[in-house]
Amino acid sequence: MAVAASSAASVAASAAAFVEGPASRSTRNAGHARLASVAVQAARYASAARAVSAASAAASAISPNAAQTYASVAASCAADASAYAAASAAVAIQRDAIALSLGSLTPEELATRMLWPEHSIPPFANQWAELRSELLKKGKHWSIWIDWYDRVLLGGESSEDADAAFTDIFEALPWQNYAATNLEIARRLRVIGGREAAGYVLNSPASDPDPIEDAPCPISIVRRLDGRVGADAGVFSEPALPPSIKPADHARLVEACSARAGRLLNQAASPSFQGRADYADALSQYLEWLPSNSGAGNVLLADGEARVLSKLFVAEQGILPTAFASSLSTLLEDHYGLRAYYPELERHYHSIRTGHLATPLPHDAVEGVRRIIHAHSPAVFDETVAPVMDETARPVPAVRPPLAEDAPPPDPNRPKPPRDPIADIDPAASRNYIFASAANLIYKVLKAGKDVGSVAKGWNDAYEALRPYVGPLLDWLRSWLGGGGDGGAPTISA
Repeated sequence: MAVAASSAASVAASAAAFVEGPASRSTRNAGHARLASVAVQAARYASAARAVSAASAAASAISPNAAQTYASVAASCAADASAYAAASAAVAIQRDAIALSLGSLTPEELATRMLWPEHSIPPFANQWAELRSELLKKGKHWSIWIDWYDRVLLGGESSEDADAAFTDIFEALPWQNYAATNLEIARRLRVIGGREAAGYVLNSPASDPDPIEDAPCPISIVRRLDGRVGADAGVFSEPALPPSIKPADHARLVEACSARAGRLLNQAASPSFQGRADYADALSQYLEWLPSNSGAGNVLLADGEARVLSKLFVAEQGILPTAFASSLSTLLEDHYGLRAYYPELERHYHSIRTGHLATPLPHDAVEGVRRIIHAHSPAVFDETVAPVMDETARPVPAVRPPLAEDAPPPDPNRPKPPRDPIADIDPAASRNYIFASAANLIYKVLKAGKDVGSVAKGWNDAYEALRPYVGPLLDWLRSWLGGGGDGGAPTISA
């Protein structure tokens, strides 16, 4: 964790080195002054949540009160940002501190989380896009820091040595010369294994796999009229209503789910909530994806979050606050009733039951695809693609029931989770399949556009960047589809 904080601080130091380097001292024109301001602000904001979270993690190992103290310090440090920025940083750090103090999140889990898990579009995204563009104009050596921050944004593991390469732990870096500093960091990464050691996959120009033509995908990946790539929910956003059911019946059930989930989210996000932070996380994403009207939302992704909530509830039914457990039980019952309006859910879960799962998706490939999609949004990918890929790449929380000595005596009157008819299907397997099959279609669309000379700005760059990552995902998908099945579709009735 100390390395994480040190790496974050290194961004600010590197930005300062750039501002005070020989070139900027000699010119001192308005353009450099503006770049200096953007660099310092972006470095400060980018590192704030992760650096203070690292300090908070260390403090929480000593006492919960210390974690809360660091949350207050973090909020104070954000005072010089805009009101939105300060609020975003303070809320994010407070949530981290509370989760750490309650033990629902470990320091190791925090270190590998997305930097802004509650935001589909990270705060400071515009500032970061501006800084990225300006830095690359000054030299490709700045890609070392760009890649580092993109990895922090998306979360994921990295080696201790790779993190230390950005700091003075090995040996003091030549901070007085920004170009020399960046080149030295790049050399260190090559010595310890290059970008693969930092959690990246090296681009391989020889790798040019063909997409899988007939792989079914529950997400529709399309080419928009403006030339960009988009993601549509299709049948997972529009209910199929039998003649005996009126549209108002479906609308009432969706509204009931939305209202109850909103009240539960308010409870789970409260500092006084005696439970895991995963409840608030899953409820927030459930509301994000729950279909609200025709064409909006995605019931498949909402259902995935409902199944996470169910697994958490099953494991912790004996220790959840009674009122929260009772309301959660009702929400899940209502949601299971909602499945009947979306028959395509049955087909998807049947494919998960009959698929052949040998190993989880390759982590490096998943993170690489996400990083490239974010980097080329909105120029190549519109605003619908990144949220879908981020959602399906989210790890399913590890669910462990409390130890027998920590569990309260059995109480037959306590609320219990309703039976989930598809509880045997692993939510992680479902997310893996959605991600891999969507990545296959994204690659297929990019490859087709490249062959016909797409005019979208950055199209070929996105295709070339995606190629090395998509190969392992296609291999995984072929293995999955090779498992086969009898083709029949079971029902999801209770």
